[in-house]
Amino acid sequence: MTLGAVLFDIDDTLFPSTVFAERARRRAVDAMLHAGLHVDAEAAYRELELVVAEFSSNYGHHFDKLVLRLRKHLDPAVHPAIVIASGVRAYHATKEHIKPYPDAVRILDALSRSNLARGVLSNGLTVKQAEKLVRLGLERAFTPGAVFISEEIGIAKPHPKIFLIACEKLGVAPEDALYIGDHPVMDIDPAHEAGLHTCLRAGDGKHRRTTGTHEPDLTVRNLDELLAILPGKFGVELGS
Repeated sequence: MTLGAVLFDIDDTLFPSTVFAERARRRAVDAMLHAGLHVDAEAAYRELELVVAEFSSNYGHHFDKLVLRLRKHLDPAVHPAIVIASGVRAYHATKEHIKPYPDAVRILDALSRSNLARGVLSNGLTVKQAEKLVRLGLERAFTPGAVFISEEIGIAKPHPKIFLIACEKLGVAPEDALYIGDHPVMDIDPAHEAGLHTCLRAGDGKHRRTTGTHEPDLTVRNLDELLAILPGKFGVELGS
């Protein structure tokens, strides 16, 4: 059994995005309260979570909607846009502190010494997902041309076709590719249906209690486990 490519999801696979999102949103709420939104911090955070759930994480006006919902709690002497902008600023400032999982850095470094193509396959907005790679310092960790983001492809997980397109562009058969992700339904099921080998990163992310239709071929809690699995199961030479 051989491999020609290893593809990674981004969120909660290469970095703890669930932890980041909560921290960034709480800091945004705190900044909005300081700017003139007079409401309990936990109540405001819960309302923000509802906004995100209703409009999706890629919606660009979460804080606008939050202010609309809580407008009766606004300081009348403060323009609503100031409160919104305070939240936006605090949220984006939190991005300066995101870091990749240390084990993600180690496995990518090891894979760079192999003959495998290394790629990313992620749902989301192209620039937003690419920004994460840049902020994580991983923008050069992947094979050129091996970053696949749903917005620019026009197909999103859980459709298996996005995996087939990625494999075709990399010049590898699906059965010669491994996909690593944290979501049993969005990552493991469609990758399996497309014919790829699958690896579930089982951790403490928001999908830890989700179950899918197909069992992953591999389950790891730490990507360092792959340093032994890849040579043993797939004959991958990681170098030294």
